[in-house]
Amino acid sequence: MQTGGEERRPRSRRDADGRGDRRTDDPRGRRPRREPANQVPRAPRLKPRRTHRKAALAALPDDQRLLAQILLRDGVPGLRKAVDVQNETAEAAGEPPIPAPLLLKLAERIHPNLRAADWQDRAEAALAGIDKVDLRDLRSVVVAAEQSARGEENKALAEKLRAGLAARVDREHQAWLADVTTALDEDRVVRALRLSSRPPKAGAPLPAPVLDRLAAMAEAGLTAETGQDRWATVLDAVALSPVHQRVTPQGLPAEPGEPLLDVVRRVSMSVPGIAKAFGIEPTKPPRSRGSRRRG
Repeated sequence: MQTGGEERRPRSRRDADGRGDRRTDDPRGRRPRREPANQVPRAPRLKPRRTHRKAALAALPDDQRLLAQILLRDGVPGLRKAVDVQNETAEAAGEPPIPAPLLLKLAERIHPNLRAADWQDRAEAALAGIDKVDLRDLRSVVVAAEQSARGEENKALAEKLRAGLAARVDREHQAWLADVTTALDEDRVVRALRLSSRPPKAGAPLPAPVLDRLAAMAEAGLTAETGQDRWATVLDAVALSPVHQRVTPQGLPAEPGEPLLDVVRRVSMSVPGIAKAFGIEPTKPPRSRGSRRRG
C-alpha cells in the first residue's frame, strides 16, 4: 500500500527480527566460510616465469627443441627412458632404432645451459618473493644453485638468495620462539606443542627452559581427571613435539575408551612410555593407501 505518493520500502531483515541482514553477496545468501581458529596461513609457492627458459629453447636449432623440452621436463634419466620406449616401439614395427648414444651425447652437451636458464627463472622469482614464498621452495632453489648457477650473473644471484634466505629464516625463528612462549604464557598447551613441532630453522631447537615448561604443562594436562577427548588431543600434540620422550602423564583415565586407545596406538612409536602405561606395545600404524609418496 502506498501513502503520500511514496512507495513503501520492504522491511529489511534487521527491521523484521532485529538481527540485521546477514546475507552476503552470494546470490544464494550463504555466509562466508570461517577460517579455523589459529590456522597458520600457508606461504605461497614459487611461481617462476619462463623468460630465460624460453630464450634458451629459442636459441637452439629446430631439430633440438623437442629433445630440450624432454630434458627440461624429465632430465637425462627421463630422456633415456623415452629413447628406450621409442626403440622398443620401433623394434616391434620393424623400424630402425634411434641412435641412443649419439642422442644422449647431444643431451649432455645442451642440458647444462637449459638447466641454468630454468634455475635463473626460479631464482629471480625466489628473490622477488624472498619475504613470503614458501621456505621449502627457497631452500630448493638455493640447493640447486650448486649445480645450476653458471656465470657471474647467476653466481651473484645465488649469493643474494643465500643471504636473503638466512635472514628470512632467522626472522621466522625468532617469531616462532615468541609464538611458542606466548602460547605457554596463555596456558594454551596444545597450541604450544603443535607450534613447537614446526621449527622454521633446522638444527635450532627451543631453549632448554622453554622445553622444560612445555613438558611440564603437557604433563599437567594429562591427568586421571582430564576428559578423554582432551587427553587424546594433548597426547596427539605431544607425539609430534620435541618433548615427546620427556612427558610422563600425571595420571591415566580409569577406564580409557576405544577412541582414546586408538590415538595411543597410532602415536605409540613416538610416546612408547605412555603407550606401555596403557598396556599397549609400541607398533607402527598401518600405512593407508592415501599415504603413498607422490613423486
